[in-house]
Amino acid sequence: MVVKVARFTIGGEPLWGIVDGDEIAPLGGTFVSTADILRLTPAELKARAGAERFAASSANILSPVTAPAQIVCQGLNYADHADQSGHAPRQTNLLFMKAASSLSGAFDPVIRPAGCQMLDYEVELGLVLKRSLSAVDHVTRGTLGDFIGGLVLCNDVSARDVMFGEAFLQWFRGKSARTFCPCGPWLVIPEPDEVADLLDRIEIQLWLNDELRQSAHTRDLIFRPETCLNDIASLMDLSAGDLILTGTPGGVILQATAPLGQILTTKLFKDSERKDAIVEEATAHARYLTPGDILRAEMRTDDRTVDFGRQLLEIVDA
Repeated sequence: MVVKVARFTIGGEPLWGIVDGDEIAPLGGTFVSTADILRLTPAELKARAGAERFAASSANILSPVTAPAQIVCQGLNYADHADQSGHAPRQTNLLFMKAASSLSGAFDPVIRPAGCQMLDYEVELGLVLKRSLSAVDHVTRGTLGDFIGGLVLCNDVSARDVMFGEAFLQWFRGKSARTFCPCGPWLVIPEPDEVADLLDRIEIQLWLNDELRQSAHTRDLIFRPETCLNDIASLMDLSAGDLILTGTPGGVILQATAPLGQILTTKLFKDSERKDAIVEEATAHARYLTPGDILRAEMRTDDRTVDFGRQLLEIVDA
C-alpha cells in the first residue's frame, strides 16, 4: 500500500491530509512535523482520514518536508550530468548541504536573489528518513524501507555564480537561499517492503517554459540510495524527517567548457577576477533563469502506477 500525504492550508493553520484523486482528506490527530507523519504506517494514516474532503485546487499546498531538517544532497549522481560537468567517470560520492530554510512548496515562486546572474534548476528525487541513522547502522537494498519513510519530488535550485564565483566556491551559500528547495506537492509513503522496488523504477522530468530540459530514470543513478545512506552515516548523524536529495540528471543550464575549467584553475585564488570571468563566459553560451520563466517538474513510476505529482514554479526577483 502506498499513500500520498499533503501538507496544506485552507485559510488557517497547516493541516495534513491523504491525497485521494483531486481531493484531500484531512487527517485526525496532531502532526507538527514530517517525522510525526512518518511514525505511522500507510494503513494507520488512511485510518485517520475522515469523511471530510477538500478540493486540492482550493488548498494552498505547502512543502511536505518541514523545518527543522537537515538536507543532504548528492552531486553529479547521474552519468550524463557528470559527463556534462566534466567529472566522468565518478569515483567518489559528492555530498553537500542545503539550509532547511530553503524549503518551499511545489507551487510557490522561486525568488532570484539580488545580483544573481546564473540561476539554474536541478530536478531530483528526495528521500525522507523515518528513523535516525548513525555510524552503527548499515543499510542494504533489503533494509532501505527500515530507514526511508517517504519519497518526494524536489528541485535543488542553484545560484551558479555564487557556487563557483564566490570565495573558495561557496556551494552552501549558492544552494541555500530561501525558496531554493521546492518540495512536493506531496509525500509518497510506501510500505517498508515496497521502498527498494519503487526506487528502481522512477522517471523524473523537468521542462523550462514547456521545453523538456531534463529526463532520467533512477536506474541510471551512479551511487544507489543504500550506498549514499551508508556514506552519509560514516560522516554524520541523521534524524527522522531529514531529507536526502539523490542528484539531478543532465540538462541543467550550466555546462562544463574548456574556458570555464581554465578560469577555475587559473583564478581559484583571485576572487575579484574569477566571478566576473565565470559569469561572462557562462552567460555568453546560455540563458539562465529570469523572472517570468516557468519550471514544470514531474515524477512517476515507469509503469504509471505511482504518481509523485507536479511542480509548477515561476521565477521572480527578490
